[in-house]
Amino acid sequence: MIWEIDDHAPEIEGLDQHGRPDPAYAESLGLITAKRGPRVGAALLEWAVAVIIALPAIIALTPVLAQVVAGGFAPEKFFARPDLVWLIIAAAVSQGLMLAYVVVQLVLHGRKGITLGKAVFGIRSVNVRTLEQPGFWRGAVVRYLIAGASFLIPLIGPVLVIALSPLFDIERRGRGWLDLAAATWFVDARRGLNPYDQKRMRIARKRVKTPEHEEQAPLPSLATPVDRDARAEYVPSARLSGGVIGAHRGGTSSPAAPQPDGAASGAMVSAVPPSLATGAAPPAAPSVPPASAPAPAPAAVAADPAASFAPPLSPAPPAVLRPATAPPAAPAAPAAPAGTRAVLILDTGERIDVRGTTLFGRAPDAAAGEGEAQLVRVADDTRSVSKTHLAVMPARRGVFAVDRASTNGSAIIRNGSETALAAGQPVELQIGDTVRFGDRTLSVEWV
Repeated sequence: MIWEIDDHAPEIEGLDQHGRPDPAYAESLGLITAKRGPRVGAALLEWAVAVIIALPAIIALTPVLAQVVAGGFAPEKFFARPDLVWLIIAAAVSQGLMLAYVVVQLVLHGRKGITLGKAVFGIRSVNVRTLEQPGFWRGAVVRYLIAGASFLIPLIGPVLVIALSPLFDIERRGRGWLDLAAATWFVDARRGLNPYDQKRMRIARKRVKTPEHEEQAPLPSLATPVDRDARAEYVPSARLSGGVIGAHRGGTSSPAAPQPDGAASGAMVSAVPPSLATGAAPPAAPSVPPASAPAPAPAAVAADPAASFAPPLSPAPPAVLRPATAPPAAPAAPAAPAGTRAVLILDTGERIDVRGTTLFGRAPDAAAGEGEAQLVRVADDTRSVSKTHLAVMPARRGVFAVDRASTNGSAIIRNGSETALAAGQPVELQIGDTVRFGDRTLSVEWV
């Protein structure tokens, strides 16, 4: 027996076949790399704030440090100074504020992807693989430790590690050695998508993940042309209780007598016998032989001798217009059996009878003209479902789903493919369909 254990490992989107982050995926979401200018400005602002915090200690201890360097420092004179207490207080306060400033910077960078300078210049730091928060230890602590260690080599270390290493990024995303060690990436939240806007990131991921539905060519119109002389695309061939059966008008001419311009369409319609208009079979032609033409008058015979030898003319039988054969209809989609009612099943297992217009949402509200609608409140902690998100309306046979201009949209999952619903456009549900609205789903069955 083999036991399969699901470790609930999260699926990371945007990785190539080798497990490395794909820059094209991040670009398709709308994430833009932060430029070098704002990054330098954010760093200078943070260093300036650090200098201001350390200024009291710098002012108080600079003379002492100068004496130590010059070799004239005397401990007896230093501890006998009358302002010794103020020097100690200034140094302690400055060090305490500096420690608090560094800790706040580390926590904000690891949890929110921002620091004081990055927040001012609209920069966000994310994990380059997951495009989420970089993490406290690797994304913040490791980064600042390496940055601090670079100062052990004066001037050369900071310039090489902090300033020049981003220039060697083969992906051209400005990721230096600090970013490679911390697995971070800096994005511009002002010119592009803010990666910490969870709602917009969820919509962007769904838009990239869901394939676009190919639009089908529109069907030809059965409406009568507005122009009097325009050629009709369809002509009525029969009338039933359900409507008019239309037949395509081909390019062959009718055997009937030619009609003047502008009357072709009208002649075609008027030539249809009333029996065809009601769908009945045409009446049989009478068996009475046609009457012969009257003999020509003697004067006419004398005027035209050849007329006496002409056979009597019989009137031509009237032309009967046969109804055009309609093309075979496409196989109909599985519909609801007759005499049944629709039941909606939410992803939580809750069953809801469709007895009228049913509205789904976090706080659904019927619009004007909908009457007394059935309101179904859907719990959604991620707020992917709008207040009034989806409407399901019963029809004569089946039900229709309508998206109520929701923020995250709705879609029908049919035969493994997902098709987005246009806002305000009803779509008939078939057996086996699943409707997704936000992050919630429902299915329909007939009982």
